[in-house]
Amino acid sequence: MRHLSVPSAQTQQWLERCRSEKWLAEHTGVTTLGDGNKAIPLNDSAPQAGDESWRGNALVDLEPKGKPPSHWSEHLDPEVFETHKDDWPKAYETQGDVLIVKIEDGLWDYAEMMADAMLTQLPNIRLVCADLGVHGDFRVRDLHPLATRDGTVETRTRIRENGYMLWVDASKVYFSARLANERIETLATAKQLAARLNRGIVVADPYAGVGPSMGALLGEADLLTGYHAGDLNPDAVELLSANLAHLTAKRKTVDGNDAPMIHPATVVCSDATTWTHDETLKGSCDLLLVNLPHDSIEHLPHVLPLLRGDQTAVLRGWAIVERTQEAESQQRIEAAIAQAGHHIESMQFNEVKGFSASKSFVCFEAWLGRHD
Repeated sequence: MRHLSVPSAQTQQWLERCRSEKWLAEHTGVTTLGDGNKAIPLNDSAPQAGDESWRGNALVDLEPKGKPPSHWSEHLDPEVFETHKDDWPKAYETQGDVLIVKIEDGLWDYAEMMADAMLTQLPNIRLVCADLGVHGDFRVRDLHPLATRDGTVETRTRIRENGYMLWVDASKVYFSARLANERIETLATAKQLAARLNRGIVVADPYAGVGPSMGALLGEADLLTGYHAGDLNPDAVELLSANLAHLTAKRKTVDGNDAPMIHPATVVCSDATTWTHDETLKGSCDLLLVNLPHDSIEHLPHVLPLLRGDQTAVLRGWAIVERTQEAESQQRIEAAIAQAGHHIESMQFNEVKGFSASKSFVCFEAWLGRHD
């Protein structure tokens, strides 16, 4: 079969050219040649050797190479796959180089075989774990290692989100990559608030987890002058501290210079409802994030005193609410704000995604004026 020999760095552009011109052969893959070039398979309609379309690249004759598997299940024994074809997992989650998958009861005899197939198909994965559900006070996942590429079964790993790096560990700390867009929206709100105040702002994130929201905020030049961040889970605070140290060290000004020292830079491992027992924290922040979805609204009376009352401030939070009680939930938030002495300049209460048939996951954001 004729193949077009091209420099490796040009493989993608030639693949796209051949595909658009309908010169690309089907059911066969790209081959690596001895000189480092790549050989792209051509069909009978492609021009002959020497045609100016090839821009000096040569054609070579090679045995056709079958396309590599496009899915991990193609690495399984076909008979085993067919026997259980309705039971294999349709999806999985990755955090860094750790893959997490739920397994049907009838597949446990083939769990390691499946995990090996996943490692074969996904070269960036180091460890495949079965998700056995959540456990403990912090409702973290019980992970059972199934297969490892290098012999390590450590579930701590690093992820990249919105351009910044974070340490995570699904066996110790809850983290949801599905809320990445919410972190971007938080950044947009923070920038709007800083512009309104004409200065950098201080944020309080009492339910920070490993710090994904802090990553978005600290990555923006000249946005934060200080923060109070924490979590009740000691394992989360350990990872949060490591992430904050890394993110803070990388900070730059708009001009590209090293950013000034962050102050305050508080990391707290305690129940957020007790934070205001510390007088230095009360009235100290411009932006308050409340991300404890099952309890966010109940916690508001305890954490709202963290906001400053002598200027515009913003409350931004997330909650899981009954669909039939969304109006009542918004009223409860407004009542907590009024009880804290703030008045509402504007308020948004929007569904982010469905949580169940009867409940929704919502984001609420209130811009607050000065205390009366």
